[in-house]
This record gives sequence, C-alpha cells and structure tokens, in this order.
Amino acid sequence: IKTYLPLVKKVVHRLAGRLPKEVDVKEMLNSGIIGLVDALEKFDPRHDINFSTYAQFRIRGAILDSFRSQDWLPRSLRTKSHKIEEAYNRVEQRLGRPATDEEVAEELGVPIEEFQKLLSDVGCAVMLSFEELGYGHGEERFVQGMESTESDPLGKLLDNERVNLVARALDRLPEKERLVITLYFYEELNLKEIGEILGVTESRASQIRSRALIRLKNYLRRAL
Repeated sequence: IKTYLPLVKKVVHRLAGRLPKEVDVKEMLNSGIIGLVDALEKFDPRHDINFSTYAQFRIRGAILDSFRSQDWLPRSLRTKSHKIEEAYNRVEQRLGRPATDEEVAEELGVPIEEFQKLLSDVGCAVMLSFEELGYGHGEERFVQGMESTESDPLGKLLDNERVNLVARALDRLPEKERLVITLYFYEELNLKEIGEILGVTESRASQIRSRALIRLKNYLRRAL
C-alpha cells in the first residue's frame, strides 16, 4: 500500500480542486486508501491496462461513493438542483430545442442574475446526481465494463449501449457545453483551468458545466 500511497494523494489532490472547499481532505484520503486496497484485490493482470491506471479509477470511485453514502450535500441544495432540472426539462420538451438561461429563469419566475447564481451554487449537487445515474467518469465505466466482458456478454452489450447513449447525448449539447464536459470529465481539468481556456470566470465555467450536466441527465433519463 505504501508504494501506491502517492497515487492516492494525486487523485485526492485532483478531486479536491473540483469539489467544495468544505470537503475534508483527510476523509478523502482515507476513502482513497480503501479504493486502493480494493484495486489491489481485484486487479487482473490479464487485462490490457496497467495497475496504476486501474487503481486511479478505483480510488476515485471509492471517494465519490463515500460522499454519496454520507449525503454531505445540504437538502436545500438538492431541492434547488431538482427544481432547476425539472424547469429545463419542461422548457426543452415544450420548445424542442436547448433552452436558454433566460427561458429557464422565466419558467422558474426568478431574475436572470439570480438564476445564474443558482446554476453555480448547485454545481456539485448536479454533478453527484449525474454520477448517481451511473454515467459518471467515462474511464470508471470503462474499467467496470472491462471487468465483466469475459464472463458476461450481456453486460458487455449493455455497456456498449451505455457508451453510445452518452455519445448521442453529448452530440445534442451546444458546442461550448460539450467542450466543458470533455475538458472536465475526460481531460480532468478543474473549473478554473476550463475558465482560462474559454476566457471566462470560474463561476461562469461552473454555470456552463451545470447547464450541460442537467441537459445530459434529462436526455439520459428520457432515453432509459
């Protein structure tokens, strides 16, 4: 375990930059070590993936699972997130196209400035609820699919369909939102770094991420 402890710290450092400041880093480290132990027990060298890569997925997954099990998000934040998701869904179903901030703000009956602040505030709630749908970090899903491939052909088929479904959902996003999702989940950049690439503030990058995840979540729910 000591050999791979720096790997746990690396994953914790990356995740800490993407989560609220209130998050306990020591708790993240403990959960990450549990993920490392799980990786050591389950790793199969026959698969075409090195241990460090595999372990990172397990470590990150264990940390996120710990957050979800503790339900550390305030209920009020989850409620706000749900209301925004439902508003987006209603407007987009009615219009048959991606809704603008102004249209959703009007649906909720709040000023546009207040709505955009809400989008920033609910960012973590939206992200975790997206993970709970089973469509979190693409790499983790790949590892899970890899593990079931040999013994479960149906599982492989379902994993492939899942990937195709996410790809179709991403194609439906406006270009800037699709870029943010790619940079955040696949390039593993934090919101500050994404903001610098787009030439916007970190808060604005958070709003774009929230909006994109809400659209993805609503599309995937309708498709399931």
